[in-house]
Amino acid sequence: MQELKGIGASAGIAIVKAYRLEEPDLTVEKKNIADAAAEVSRFDEAIVRSKEELEKIKEHALKELGQDKADIFSAHLLVLSDPELLNPVKEKISTDSVNAEFALKETASMFVTMFESMDNEYMKERAADIRDVTKRVTGHLLGVEIPNPSMISEEVVIVAEDLTPSDTAQLNRQFVKGFTTDIGGRTSHSAIMARSLEIPAVVGTKAATGTIENGVTVIVDGIDGDVIIDPSSETLKKYEEKHSAYL
Repeated sequence: MQELKGIGASAGIAIVKAYRLEEPDLTVEKKNIADAAAEVSRFDEAIVRSKEELEKIKEHALKELGQDKADIFSAHLLVLSDPELLNPVKEKISTDSVNAEFALKETASMFVTMFESMDNEYMKERAADIRDVTKRVTGHLLGVEIPNPSMISEEVVIVAEDLTPSDTAQLNRQFVKGFTTDIGGRTSHSAIMARSLEIPAVVGTKAATGTIENGVTVIVDGIDGDVIIDPSSETLKKYEEKHSAYL
């Protein structure tokens, strides 16, 4: 039995097995390209496909979570239409004769660093939006599939480094009974979404993905911010009572 301490981001108790939501390998290498126009077209296609996906996720969020959560994806769609982000990427492709993935990574990283350094919660959330959107577009450019949490079909607690707004909006409450992440705080998108979904969440544990294996029983205590891995029968009994008292 092991215990992790994090931030209780959404109240409640979940006692089920762990499901690791693994990050895909989105490693980007710098490549020189001969045909800049073709590379810009490839970038445009990835943007179009990302927008189509986000429209679907937005509809799902609207139906399951309400307008204010769907608005998060409206913000993502705005990022994908923002000339201040897109034009520098295209210019970098053309001027430096580099691949679209690399041009996007360099440009997005600059914006993320700039926004995160501001002492402003709104701008930090914009940085999270750019990171989320960039991941999706990069996946299309690399031909790598981004995980789809909506396909989970058994009762689990999700374990992840972080959950993007896209991830969280696709969670099916019938099966996803809670989640825990390495990073994040009470005001992060994933925490806000967890409260909307009314599922327990503990964020900012620093070590969830490094400690919790797939399929092991996990207790997520969103009330006190505790995560218990492979609990003893005594601990299980205690938390089952706490869960019943909370309901």
